[in-house]
Amino acid sequence: MSAFCTIDDKHILLYRIVWVSALPHFCGSEDCEQEGKYEVHLENGDAVWAAQEERDEVLVTLEATYGDDEQSE
Repeated sequence: MSAFCTIDDKHILLYRIVWVSALPHFCGSEDCEQEGKYEVHLENGDAVWAAQEERDEVLVTLEATYGDDEQSE
């Protein structure tokens, strides 16, 4: 299992991820470049923006890495 996931051509260390948005970004601003993307919030207030497929892969990878092993037994 890799310690990294790829989001928007960036290799992110899994342990840096604090939370992943459940809904796509919508602010209504005409010049917003993140509309429809999902925020992946990192430690120290950093964030990257993921397409839905990337966001889903991140969630699967986090669950496989940090999920509760006792539940699967």
